[in-house]
Amino acid sequence: MMSFISPIFLLGLLGVSLPIIIHMVGRRRAPVYKFSAIEFILRSQKKVEARLRLEQLLLLLLRAAIIALIAMALAKPMLRAGPVLAPDAPSCSVLIVDNSYSMGYYFKGETLLERAKEWARQFVGSLSPSDEACVITVFPTPDVAPQPTADKDQTLDSIARIKPSYYTTDLSELLERALSIIGSSKKQVKRILLFTDLTKNGWNPDAMKEVKKSLDKNPVRLHIVDMSEGKPLSNVSVSVLEYEYDWTRKDEQVLLKATVDNFTDTTIKDLLIKARIGEEEVAQGFLQIEPWAAATKEFLLDIPRDNNAWGSVEIPADSLPVDDKRFFTISNVKDIRVLVVDGAPSINMYQSATFYLEKALNPARLHTSHIHPTVMNTQEVQSTNFKEYDLIVLANVEKLDAAKVSELKTYTAEGGNVFFCLGDKVRPEYYDLNFTGLVPRLRMEVEFPREKPLEFGTLDTTHTLLKVFARERKDVLSSPHFYKVFLVEPEMGGNITNIINYSNGTPALIEMPYGKGRSITFTSTINRDWTDLPVKPIFLPLVQQICRYMTNNLIESTARDVLVGENWELPFYSHDKMDKVEVLDPKGNLGKPVSNKSMPAEPPIFSDTHFPGVYKLRGGETAISFAVNVDPKEGNLSKISASEVENLLGKERISFRISGPVKGAEGAVEGKRLWPTLLLAALCVLCLEAFVSWRQS
Repeated sequence: MMSFISPIFLLGLLGVSLPIIIHMVGRRRAPVYKFSAIEFILRSQKKVEARLRLEQLLLLLLRAAIIALIAMALAKPMLRAGPVLAPDAPSCSVLIVDNSYSMGYYFKGETLLERAKEWARQFVGSLSPSDEACVITVFPTPDVAPQPTADKDQTLDSIARIKPSYYTTDLSELLERALSIIGSSKKQVKRILLFTDLTKNGWNPDAMKEVKKSLDKNPVRLHIVDMSEGKPLSNVSVSVLEYEYDWTRKDEQVLLKATVDNFTDTTIKDLLIKARIGEEEVAQGFLQIEPWAAATKEFLLDIPRDNNAWGSVEIPADSLPVDDKRFFTISNVKDIRVLVVDGAPSINMYQSATFYLEKALNPARLHTSHIHPTVMNTQEVQSTNFKEYDLIVLANVEKLDAAKVSELKTYTAEGGNVFFCLGDKVRPEYYDLNFTGLVPRLRMEVEFPREKPLEFGTLDTTHTLLKVFARERKDVLSSPHFYKVFLVEPEMGGNITNIINYSNGTPALIEMPYGKGRSITFTSTINRDWTDLPVKPIFLPLVQQICRYMTNNLIESTARDVLVGENWELPFYSHDKMDKVEVLDPKGNLGKPVSNKSMPAEPPIFSDTHFPGVYKLRGGETAISFAVNVDPKEGNLSKISASEVENLLGKERISFRISGPVKGAEGAVEGKRLWPTLLLAALCVLCLEAFVSWRQS
């Protein structure tokens, strides 16, 4: 269907009569000559008149066509499949202002977000009193979708309050929300204006399939405004920051690895990169990065032991400064007092049940270890107070005095930790009777041939205790051999966890809650009687991880990269202690963790991670901080083309603009614009008319 945006200009078609009148008045006639050869002259005159008449008719048609084409072009005809709408038809507009962190890119002296807000203000200013509009952004996401309003001041105030965020772009979610808002409007004209930087990151192809379905169901026009005017955007960002912390090193240094991405078409030479502990610069270096590639810089840092260490790595600020800095934290390490009860001491120390365990807890005498083991036999432990220790280890202990068993249960119920390692002196009937609730029900010892021993099964490295092994080779993890183990009765219900299983599925390391404390049972020996585990590379980190895990003093091998908007799980906190805990964010705001006491197995979480930087817990038992960083994928500013967007959402309902603010009336336009074609046709006809006139002169 043909429609016109400005039909008043069709009155210009009356101008077609002007060349007709001029033609009638100014018709040229063949001149009359008086000659004797009258017959010859008459025939010549008729030929000239016929040619002149044909040329004048052609000129008449050309001049009329020029006027008609210009008049129709001024009326702005549209080819569309709907009813004709007047240019001042009431409209409903939803303005999507992309305030993701890539919109903080500086372009022509101001950020893309500042440009978007100005263009949005100009659009709202061009609306008529009968038009309605509202504004939505990437962040914050309101609980209730805003309703369109005809109050321009209210809409302008919403635009003024838009602030830059540190979130990534999710245009599918925004478009779905805009379509939901505009779907209930009764206005004749419905449109969505998207002010964005058109980077690929925000256009998820799978999610856009659902948006297209919604768009096809609604008579809505989508106007996409590229705030970067179609120009490519370059960026360099610190994309990955990780550390490796080996607590067996005597110098206790941390290896920090920073990866920098070059999202440009040029090679970057001698890029300065700095590492800081707190606000103090402690190291620096230089990088060379090829176009659209990444490079890694390593720093070996001395981390302060007496506090909760945090720091950052940064490069010189560019047009997008927010991703030029990345933060990290390394939680402080407290001393751990461990009582090791040796149930099978030996004159030959290598045959002692605790020889390898003690060496693993404190690898070298000259090493300043945070773990301080004290080894006693079952007689010496009678005069020891369990409450003086953070962890009790019972290694192949046959039995304890009844009073000490009761003391051990009380100690654990009040928040203590017990680690049971089994062996040939362990009697299932005694353990089942005296250590009920602390140890799973033991059945019998099972022996395996030397040529076909058990191994560790696949380790679940998502478990907090085992995350340290996430990058280890599979053969290292499965290298220990087990020749004899205890079988246990399968437990029903409760919060019992099989942390590690053997290769045949038999439980190897079992965790059980007991009151406010917990116990862990290892179903083989901690020395070499039943296994070669103590002489394998996995033994030392596994023992130390168990010790640190049970005493809430775990050090992960790599930094956890919490991204803006993600939940952070609070380690080592029970739900009943959350009332006094607060979190101080980088902007100085205090927030509260969320705790679900009905699900004690689920850790408390903190979800208000809206800013990059270091967050600090206050009011807890342990000084803990954690780092939040922006999602590095937003730093890739590669743009999506108009044709790619049209392939995702279809051509019929989309228009693009790269320069000049969109006006209200133009925003109402739907369909294919025909007036540029008419103006081009008018120009061609004008050239033809000039040629015919020249021929006639």
